[in-house]
Amino acid sequence: MPSGRDENDLSPSVIGGVRTYEPAAADQLTASPRPDITPAGVGGREVLARTLTLQAVVYGLPSVYQYASMCAQCAPGGDDLWSLNEFSHSREPAGPNYRAFRVPNVDTLYSNAWLDLTHGPALLELPGFGHRYYTLNFLDAYSNASNISARTHPGHSRFLIATTDWTGPVPSGYTVFRVATPLMWILLRIQVFGPGDLPNVHRLQDAVHIHHDGDLRRSWPVLDQARVETSPEAFLRALDISLRINGTPTGDAAHIKQFRALGICAADRVPGELDEPSRQGMRAGFADALALLAESRSLLGEPVGTGWTQVLDKGAHGDNFLARAVMNFVGLAANVVEENCSYNTYVDATGEPLTGAGDRAYRIDLAGPPPAEAFWSITLYEADTGRLYDAPEGRYAVGSGTGPERLSPSEGPALITVSSAPPADESTWLPCPPHPFFLVLRMYQPMAAATTGGWKPPPVHRTDPGL
Repeated sequence: MPSGRDENDLSPSVIGGVRTYEPAAADQLTASPRPDITPAGVGGREVLARTLTLQAVVYGLPSVYQYASMCAQCAPGGDDLWSLNEFSHSREPAGPNYRAFRVPNVDTLYSNAWLDLTHGPALLELPGFGHRYYTLNFLDAYSNASNISARTHPGHSRFLIATTDWTGPVPSGYTVFRVATPLMWILLRIQVFGPGDLPNVHRLQDAVHIHHDGDLRRSWPVLDQARVETSPEAFLRALDISLRINGTPTGDAAHIKQFRALGICAADRVPGELDEPSRQGMRAGFADALALLAESRSLLGEPVGTGWTQVLDKGAHGDNFLARAVMNFVGLAANVVEENCSYNTYVDATGEPLTGAGDRAYRIDLAGPPPAEAFWSITLYEADTGRLYDAPEGRYAVGSGTGPERLSPSEGPALITVSSAPPADESTWLPCPPHPFFLVLRMYQPMAAATTGGWKPPPVHRTDPGL
């Protein structure tokens, strides 16, 4: 695994209390160039394929889901002309019919771009955003996040985007921004202050430019999003494609090498085209993996003791492959907590599920504002889909940055009412559906009190007469 040390430094490193070493540094140790053995028995081949498929899904789900999402956005016609290295702008905030990914925010306008740096770097030019919040969230092929924002690069507006292994001249006035993989997803978020502010945000969106030389024709297979989520053969094929284009982290090479038995990165077989016992194992392993991810969703965060769960390590996964897979199984494009700290809750103060059934109503008392440098919001979503509830008058969120007033974080509402019927003060009303829902609290450019756990969201109290 990579150590970041000088190659002549032969001292051992330690991970988790266990000594690690480089076998090649020992005298006379060599490695077989041949593939690993394949079990001769039917049962053994089925068990091996089942085990490896489960591991392949856990490891590769972010790569697969992002590749399929790129296909849907960049090659919707299924041909070889891809819309790469250019932004596609959403001109309205997300609503109930938003389908690019689950659990979108409604505080910003989204713009998407897929960078292909296989033929060299790209140039990025930004306008001046003033005091308005923005971030360009870069996601590598494994969903690890980095950002160009007011937090990370204040005062900079021109960048050369290059992979870590690129060398070459840098144009004068440009800042080099290194990324991990040749295929990068950029999710641009720009804060919007109500419907009347949309033309201003549109002008900012149109002033963001990517410059990249190269043909936009690609021979990459175009895969369907629904297929990779339901078909093990399609999933493994997408993983093979993504790995071949993007490469793998050095420390993951041995782990990925074992997937050759499934046809992944193999020279002599097609991904998923296996003998019948192995195919049965592959299908079972795929089902095992999806069940594992579904039942692990509640483990993504850490309960803070008020009914809310703080979402941890977003976009900064390291070797936590299961947590990474679960995070992307729930929804793509999670940003790091330093840029966007978030909490969610499915329950009220007593631990009962949040629901608008029976005209239930709730209140959230904010004794002090959430500690955010930019702004904060609380958004309501359907519990079963992660989509926005089709609320009256399009009221999807309440917070310091959800209206035209351009409030500071400390000037946001102190009391929020969650109910199906409007309260006397509708300015802080968050409409809920007559069935289960959940809430997400987001803090943009959070303060240390949020990221270190010093601040906790208040509980959601039930207030309706039926209590």
